[in-house]
Amino acid sequence: MQQPQTHRGARGFAPFRVNTLTEILQSYDWFEQMRTFSPVYQDEQTHLWQVFRYADVQKVATDYQHFSSEAVPGFSEDSFLRDTVVAKDPPDHRKLRNLVNVAFTPRAVSRLDGLVAQITQELLDEALPLGKMDVVSDIAFPLPAKVIAEMLGVPREDWDIFRRWAISEPTEQVNSREEALRARQAMGQQMYDYFVGLLAERRRSPREDLITSLSRAEIDGEHLSEDELVNFCLLLLAAGQETTKNLIANAILCFTENPEAMQRLIAEPALMPAAIEEVLRYLAPVWFLFRRTTTEVELGGQRIPANSIVLPWLASANRDPEQFPDPNRFDIQREPNRHLGFGHGIHFCIGAPLARLEARIVLPMMLTQLKNIQRVPDFPITVRAGVVFVIQSLPITFVAS
Repeated sequence: MQQPQTHRGARGFAPFRVNTLTEILQSYDWFEQMRTFSPVYQDEQTHLWQVFRYADVQKVATDYQHFSSEAVPGFSEDSFLRDTVVAKDPPDHRKLRNLVNVAFTPRAVSRLDGLVAQITQELLDEALPLGKMDVVSDIAFPLPAKVIAEMLGVPREDWDIFRRWAISEPTEQVNSREEALRARQAMGQQMYDYFVGLLAERRRSPREDLITSLSRAEIDGEHLSEDELVNFCLLLLAAGQETTKNLIANAILCFTENPEAMQRLIAEPALMPAAIEEVLRYLAPVWFLFRRTTTEVELGGQRIPANSIVLPWLASANRDPEQFPDPNRFDIQREPNRHLGFGHGIHFCIGAPLARLEARIVLPMMLTQLKNIQRVPDFPITVRAGVVFVIQSLPITFVAS
């Protein structure tokens, strides 16, 4: 199909670098152009096949027989994700996915409500007398980090290790996907070594925590290997922390951009679960995925060769007007809302249940206790947008109490 002169091609958005919020919002214009004129597009420089429409993105995310998560260069072939559930197709995927059931037993989840509320209140109590906070550094980061550390059974004296790992992500501009991956690999090795030691300690001295449960876990009558257990801990740490952190920050950004919606949520807190789903659609925490074609496949009128790397844009799919009427409107009562904010199919984000649980608790507490929330005017909001969408800083003010 002939493309108009305004078409910006695959360079319309540069992932794996820090972008201003204005640049991010402009990327939605690019998504719209791509959905209209080049819904399945091969970038001439990277050779990546990029996918933009909801139906096509959903197919790539769910059809693991043609779009594999295994042996994807730069994603599951040469990173710490390599041997995790994220990077496995059936039948290996099923065994590792069953670890999620070990992590999120009814007993484990039932203990989280009170823990989340307690940690949230402690964080709010620190900020309330000040009348200001940075949503990211003061609550969106420390809350899920503390919750996942408590779940795993990480000693409290080691909680600061999680903070160091989190801030070791490159905040300066990263010029290439390869640079970002090298930084992640170094951090991944540090985390791997830590969890090897923690698993060994729990085998010697079992406790009532997830690390102990995992060390004893059997799937289909077999104990898991050290690599499988450690990699699952790493993945749970990343998924349980990043998804919640980004969801909370994105929600406050959306609410302050739409004050009428925020006021309605204060008056009608029962609307919060639906509002959270709209945040996940409107500003997806997972921006895109990577897959590898196992055979030649046709998608969106294009023939994609075997062993091609495919990048489906979840953020674009979530604004597709074919699926979501008036997609650029933030609607806290949108129904239906079958967004792809956490992916879809067998690789649906394992951190999603924890992120939703925490958001349902922390967001009403913030809106109720922080009176007259306002964003700090003229503060330049920047976003590190790679696979995940990370707001770097979001300062707000409110009435001190």
